[in-house]
Amino acid sequence: MTSNLVLREVPCDSIRVVCRHRRDMGELEVLAESIATVGLLHPPVITKDGVLICGERRLLAMRDILGWKAIPVIVLEVPSMVEGEYAENEIRKNFTPSERVAIGRSIEAEIGKRQGQRTDKGLPVNCAEVKPGVETREVAAAKAGFDSASTYERAKRVVEKAVDEVVAQMDTGDLSISAAALIAEQPPEAQREIVQMPAAVRRQIVRRLREATELPSTAEARRMARETGMLVADRTGRYRSGLSDDERRALKEDLDSIWAVTRAVLALADTPLDPIELASRLEYWHCPGIRAKSPAALDWLHRFEEAIRDKTQIS
Repeated sequence: MTSNLVLREVPCDSIRVVCRHRRDMGELEVLAESIATVGLLHPPVITKDGVLICGERRLLAMRDILGWKAIPVIVLEVPSMVEGEYAENEIRKNFTPSERVAIGRSIEAEIGKRQGQRTDKGLPVNCAEVKPGVETREVAAAKAGFDSASTYERAKRVVEKAVDEVVAQMDTGDLSISAAALIAEQPPEAQREIVQMPAAVRRQIVRRLREATELPSTAEARRMARETGMLVADRTGRYRSGLSDDERRALKEDLDSIWAVTRAVLALADTPLDPIELASRLEYWHCPGIRAKSPAALDWLHRFEEAIRDKTQIS
């Protein structure tokens, strides 16, 4: 199939920015300096009607900072892409992953527009059907040059959530789409720290992030614990049991009681007070329960000590 990619120069004022997927345009001055020095490596992409598909930062850098009145662009006919008139491999080779995300979104919008016309008696001429059981995103993913809909969704997540440095490394191939998607889930400062690390260290971090996402959710961990009778770690790193809320409350009460008794025994064993002297001073205290409770406490301690010696279960 011959190339359908059309490169032409158009006036900046003729380009319409309809949808903005990025709120932060980043350091446009640095980008403008790079374009002025190295050249424009990836022209912005527009539809035949002049709607910007991707490359808003490049457009702003050339128009607003460099002062260019006209710029080179690639014209993509999205309806033709839906009809399969572009080779998917051609799209994959000529555009970065973030650009292909924007192209995929345009394809999704085009398919949605066509599906909205299907209440008429007939479909528009040359309207490509989305096969039954096939989602729009699957069609868009394939035509935008992604291997699968899941890879397309990961790349979307990077474009939506990642800092510029992560997107740039995904586009250059220094980060795979799956690795970039994992990093994009981290706080912005953590993302920047990760991409600045040596490649070997970065791979180790990505491996740990991937292992963390493979752990079950809290609800899933509790379900697995109920089924297996074992403690199961969830994505937060905490171990979950299969106990119900009532069972957990009862267990907490038992643990609180055990801890209270443990502290009391340790306090008696470690006290520097002489018991004979302490008993002689009871008359100065208003503690009428001490005389009544001491025999019961002594009896409990005797049984406790015998059970420990015999290694039997304390009841």
